[in-house]
Amino acid sequence: MIIEELASKLVDYQIENPYRVLVIIGILTLMVLPGALNLEVKPSTEAILPADDPTVESLDTLRAKFSGDTTYIVFEANNDVRNTELLEDIHRIENRIQTAENVYSTESPASIAVKRYGYIPDEERLEELNYQSMVSDSYRTAVVAVRSDTQASSEEIRKLYDDIHLAVQSESPPANYYLTGYNMIDLATFQVIISDFTMITGVSFGAVLLVLYGVFRDFKRMMFPIVPVMFGLVWMLGLGGYFGADLTIISMVSAAMIMGLGIDFGIHVTKKYFNTKRGAEGISETMVELSRGLLGGSTTTGVGFLALLAANLTGMHSLGIFLFTGIVSAYIGSVFLLPTLIILSDGKESII
Repeated sequence: MIIEELASKLVDYQIENPYRVLVIIGILTLMVLPGALNLEVKPSTEAILPADDPTVESLDTLRAKFSGDTTYIVFEANNDVRNTELLEDIHRIENRIQTAENVYSTESPASIAVKRYGYIPDEERLEELNYQSMVSDSYRTAVVAVRSDTQASSEEIRKLYDDIHLAVQSESPPANYYLTGYNMIDLATFQVIISDFTMITGVSFGAVLLVLYGVFRDFKRMMFPIVPVMFGLVWMLGLGGYFGADLTIISMVSAAMIMGLGIDFGIHVTKKYFNTKRGAEGISETMVELSRGLLGGSTTTGVGFLALLAANLTGMHSLGIFLFTGIVSAYIGSVFLLPTLIILSDGKESII
């Protein structure tokens, strides 16, 4: 009975001091929000693997021994790339790239020619050189290898991407080009994660709204169950950042899962309330009767998600943190925020 008694006292306080409750929740939210700034998007596969995994350890060893990861600039020309003009442009591009942060070295057909002759010679000498797979068999493609250490950080990869493009475009070489390599794959994955996270969350939100409209057939009533979910998502991102969670190819589904699971709290409270006499009496009856179920449901679900912290796959840890904080936050929203908003919106007077 302790849970019901606490629920009754809480509702009484919300009925008498609704604006004070909103201020308290607002202050707590402002304290939670900065945690979202700590969130990192980690697109690489290694980010979801345990640090002591032999594959990850080998990769770290290779990075330390061979100066990080390699990004490739691929130049494609309509004629023979072994010409003085193009290789002079490539040589200047290399010099610009080497001044970029975290870039250790570069290698290209131009650097091979410079090592051999001290400068870029004429086409006759260029055709005699061994380019060590830096030029294709058709002589239409040349490759520049840029060795750098980005530590699979999306921010560092983005900076490297911008530096390379700036260096190439400043010289306007007579050839088309594109970038490839694991860094660029990680960058593409980063963009997909952000895009999918936004898209999945939006689709989930839209689907939930449609279902709610089908259940309540009233725009005002259908908005009440959304409150705990949106509150839970905001707190999930903030608390997740404080607890060290990252957005990965695994944890990006967390928002959609909270949207689907957390909406139950709001539906139960709203449906129950509008089946009572409403007003102060109705909200008190609703929260007291549902108090044990809401607490039990959120606790068991949250603890179940915490079990993901025991997984060897590091990516599961972030998913567990997001889902745990999201469910708990949705519960807080349904118990503290939603009844307060219902009282302010529907009034304290009962409907007989």
